[in-house]
Amino acid sequence: MGDADEPVGRVVAGRYRLRGPLGAGGMGEVWEAYDERLGGRRVVIKMMLDERPSQLWPRAETLEVRRKRFLREVRTTAAIEHLGIPAVYDAGVDRPEGRLFVAMQFLHGRELQTLIDETDHEAAPLPVARAAAIGAQIASVLDEVHRHDVVHRDVKPSNLMLTPGGIVKVLDFGVASLLGSGDNPRLTQVGTTVGTPPYMSPEQALGNTIGPTSDVYALACVLYEVLTGRPPFAESASRSHQWHHVHSAPPRVRDARPDVPEEIESLLRGMLAKEPDARPDAAEVYERLLPFASRPVGPGMPADIADLDPCLPFVRPLGSRVRRPRAATPAPPSAPAPAQDLSERAIDEIGERAEALLHRNLFVEAFDVLEEARERVAEPALRNELSFKLATAKFVAGQHTEAAALFGEVSAHLVEQYGPDDPDVHLAHYYLAQCRDKSGDVSGAVEAFRDVAAATFDPSDEQAVERHLDALAALMRLHAAGRRRDLVMDAAAGMREAIRRYRPDDAETMLAELDAYLARLVRLLGDPAS
Repeated sequence: MGDADEPVGRVVAGRYRLRGPLGAGGMGEVWEAYDERLGGRRVVIKMMLDERPSQLWPRAETLEVRRKRFLREVRTTAAIEHLGIPAVYDAGVDRPEGRLFVAMQFLHGRELQTLIDETDHEAAPLPVARAAAIGAQIASVLDEVHRHDVVHRDVKPSNLMLTPGGIVKVLDFGVASLLGSGDNPRLTQVGTTVGTPPYMSPEQALGNTIGPTSDVYALACVLYEVLTGRPPFAESASRSHQWHHVHSAPPRVRDARPDVPEEIESLLRGMLAKEPDARPDAAEVYERLLPFASRPVGPGMPADIADLDPCLPFVRPLGSRVRRPRAATPAPPSAPAPAQDLSERAIDEIGERAEALLHRNLFVEAFDVLEEARERVAEPALRNELSFKLATAKFVAGQHTEAAALFGEVSAHLVEQYGPDDPDVHLAHYYLAQCRDKSGDVSGAVEAFRDVAAATFDPSDEQAVERHLDALAALMRLHAAGRRRDLVMDAAAGMREAIRRYRPDDAETMLAELDAYLARLVRLLGDPAS
């Protein structure tokens, strides 16, 4: 039982190829996988642990309880549609193993627990607005969950993730309780604690009936930790977390963070009330946090996680993510020291493997193969070669913005190493121009096509000649779209000269086609003197 039984590369349900383990819980293993039916997109596969009787699970009725808990998590998560809950794509039985599985959305981002751990709560605590934004988003999810008569029961930082666009995702409904269900109260293993001690409500700590405001209590504990770096109650040699939840008055957050508004202090005190009925519901928590989440927050998030800022959905609703200026010639990033370098032959084999994956439309896996190889290479020329292959793969997959950034890095490196007239520099500039053109960056495309058109190349290189002619044609088209008749004519003059020089045998036909194109263009653009 465990990872050894799930070799990397095995295909689950004839569709999901396992890439690597992500972890394991009480009910099952969690794997990263590729969905081979949909372009190799990355998914998360949860597999129920081996159901065969063992010393750990000897009784059939216990195994049946485990199956019910696993299926309940699938049904619970799939039934609730909310931006803050990972999407469920598929579920079923993996034959011939007969194990239950669920395919879910793969999340990029950072666990809230990691953000808390990496924050300097003394010198640079998380701004109140960002804490409020995190709390408001979680409250919104809980409100929707509670509307479906579900209680999560394990709200804690490690079950919360900040994702691109600043969306907070609530994870792991494995111990969720369905209110009013005849079999829900005891769909937990005997001897297993439901919940996590630092975030348990008093009623959970006592083993009493739980309800929606139990999640509200846990959310208050999370918010307190986001603001201060620690949960409200600390375990000691003589007093457990559970004892404090039941008996101790909650500490004032303003004692640790005087900049926290009194309104949030009051809200947290209400959320941490000992009696469930004295706490606000999740909808009220959302409404009371919303004004603070929508306020300007001052300094931005660190550059590497700026796209995870939880205030983004409130201060820029339905807007784009964090704007990043585009550098004209970005420098290639410095590579970390690799654990193992790669030979040129190995790089060629990696390129062939990536190309085979691209032919099967398994784009995400092709990118992963090339990106992982780049991380293992320290020698700049070999790393740049892999960057070129990755840029080409992104171009083939239609990810032109990302491909353009990579081609820019590659060309900058090649110019530095071999000069501006190197054939590979021309090739990188050409694909950079194509990417910018296809992504709608007209000025950037014009700049790059001009570089291609002005480059010096070997006339016997047929592909270089084709790129030169295509760059001139693209410049005519782009200038025409901008109604720049003078620039169109300049590019046409360059095209006329190139046809005579490089295509003398076909010059008559090609020049006639060029003249016909220009005549149509003049009619469309009109007389500049009129």
